[in-house]
Amino acid sequence: MREGTYPVLLFDVAAVLATSLTLGRVSELSGVPEFAATSIADVMPTRVSDVPAGGASSPLWLDLSARVGTSVDVATLPTLRGAGLLVGMSSLSPGDLSTFAAAHPGQIDALLSSPPSSTAVTEWWAGLDADRRATMAGAVPQLVGNLDGVPARERGLANRRYLAHTVAEVTDALATATGPERIRLEGELAVLHQVRDALRPNEDGPRRSLILLDTAAGGRAAIALGNPDTADYLSYLVPGMNYGVREQLVNWATTADDLYAEQRAVLARRVAHGGPRATVATIAWIGYETPDLFSVGGLDRAEAGADFLEDSWLGVRSARGAEQPYISVFGHSYGSTVSLVALARGLVGVDALVMVGSPGSGIQSAAELAVAGGNVYVGEADWDPAVNSAFFGSDPGAASYGAHTLGVDGARDRVTGAWLDGALGHNGYFTPGSESLHNMALIGTDNAKLATSGSE
Repeated sequence: MREGTYPVLLFDVAAVLATSLTLGRVSELSGVPEFAATSIADVMPTRVSDVPAGGASSPLWLDLSARVGTSVDVATLPTLRGAGLLVGMSSLSPGDLSTFAAAHPGQIDALLSSPPSSTAVTEWWAGLDADRRATMAGAVPQLVGNLDGVPARERGLANRRYLAHTVAEVTDALATATGPERIRLEGELAVLHQVRDALRPNEDGPRRSLILLDTAAGGRAAIALGNPDTADYLSYLVPGMNYGVREQLVNWATTADDLYAEQRAVLARRVAHGGPRATVATIAWIGYETPDLFSVGGLDRAEAGADFLEDSWLGVRSARGAEQPYISVFGHSYGSTVSLVALARGLVGVDALVMVGSPGSGIQSAAELAVAGGNVYVGEADWDPAVNSAFFGSDPGAASYGAHTLGVDGARDRVTGAWLDGALGHNGYFTPGSESLHNMALIGTDNAKLATSGSE
């Protein structure tokens, strides 16, 4: 327990979290990480959905790249699924593909709900020529934009088309909708407007792209700042309770922009001292249904979120091939719990994990996490009711956990001597000019040796 803090009742934790989670502005090349030393295919299992309904002997399954362009009868496509369906669809003429997509929207939804492995998707996409990629993105932008394993640039372009089409479709439907259907459509339109607003870059900020868009329920979305396809350092920001797409995507994208700017500043300083040039990208990831006061007490949302987070990381690993980025994850509050659940499974690893305002998880040690070199950091600000609570079974900030301490109370920059402000409460960790945000930028660019630990 930190000096000067006291145990917090679970009720108090929930109550304070419920009222304090509007963060507002919560607001050089590295080598391939040790866990990626083997072939990407070796760490990405083939899912059952990769195999078409006709079985593994189906000719569409035998050679994904060689079969692209094979003549396919549209009538056979509803019998296929997974990678087989992808190959079949991409073999259609533009007209037949549009006809199939319009007649079978449920088939597209099912493919996204149970997608092929990222390696199968990457292999399929690599086997398409430019014309067929354009045909797929034009006819089924929802599919291309949301398949992990497709490069981020193509996903972003497809999702912008999907966003514009969906806004127009929902707006038209609202003209005649009444009752519960109107309420549902108004909610969906609010999600879409938030996404559209979050795509607008801040002044002097990097280009933004939409690499995930799911309008179901409260929506899921991810905004990439910079280019995830080429960045040397790639950072995921994972939020917690009450941080849904409809309410907070704009704010969360601004937070990702603040981290991006701080990382750029760190790298510029490194270049000025003779270091190599490098690039960064950050992802404002709200890829799961974040909990509210009534659902935050369980781990169901964390388990589901971990599934989506794993898929996203696997997609990046697959799409980047031999040119792997240095991936860091920054989990705030319940978002740290989601990240812990994902990294404890060991299916895919990252290079660094930072947890701030964490209520913990069932994982009892940093050694259980698929994080390279033990690069696990925990920040705990004064007057943050979530820290030290072990709400979900562990306290990542405890000495026995084995994580490094992230300085958040205020300190001087180890290089420049400039003062860095302290964080206070549950929502101050990402504030520009803070010790916390600067340390995150250092860790996310593999400069953790310059981070402060609060013991200086």
